[in-house]
Amino acid sequence: MTIVAIANQKGGVGKTTLTIHLAAYLAGRGQRVIVADADPQGNASAWLCDDGVSESALWRLLIARERPAQVLHQAKWGVGLLPGNDESGDALITLVALRKPFDAIADALQAVVSCFAPDVLLLDMPPSKAAGFRELLFAADYLLVPTQVERLSLNGVGFMAETIHELRQTFGRGPRLLGVVPNMVRARTVDHGDHLTDLVAHFGPAVWPAVPLSIRVSEACTYGTTIWERDAASEAALGMEAVCQRFMENLALQPIQST
Repeated sequence: MTIVAIANQKGGVGKTTLTIHLAAYLAGRGQRVIVADADPQGNASAWLCDDGVSESALWRLLIARERPAQVLHQAKWGVGLLPGNDESGDALITLVALRKPFDAIADALQAVVSCFAPDVLLLDMPPSKAAGFRELLFAADYLLVPTQVERLSLNGVGFMAETIHELRQTFGRGPRLLGVVPNMVRARTVDHGDHLTDLVAHFGPAVWPAVPLSIRVSEACTYGTTIWERDAASEAALGMEAVCQRFMENLALQPIQST
């Protein structure tokens, strides 16, 4: 079982979009998947359950001390959901204010893993300056970083790499960089081409296939579907599929045929 945090210092880079598509793709290939929505905006919860769920799994697990079996919801595509909303932010602030152990979130998510034995738990992360961000990141085995190919977003990739290095230096363990996903790419423009070249120069094979900019992604979010349901033949859909395939390859996940 693997916990993968999907995060970037900069907002608007497609964290939730990547989380949802990975979850749907993996579930469609027989993997047991849980999405933990740690973002107070609750966008992953709304996407997976149409109008979302009016509760926070983080609050119920960390503050109310409820059991994992009480907080997991079944969502679209057979994905399990630990829902999030604005109370998730309150839970993280409260956790820090109470000076709970740094690994309290890691322990809570491990309890979820022990209870449900998923193949993958995808952690949709809040903004990097949010309370509890480093504690959430510490709970993961790997970090996957979506990024736009423009200067400020690329700086965010460097920040994330530094953060996981600091966690490993401080605590002797922490997530490893799984990959960097260039998102919303306009490959035919000079600036995106140059920034993509810079990204590969800095991170080499850790840079995964690019997902082209497409209105189909916005449509998928609006209608609570995937890009493959909107236009499976589009460049963006093919790019997203290549990213999901790389995810399975890197984690040695094998498709499971339904009987």
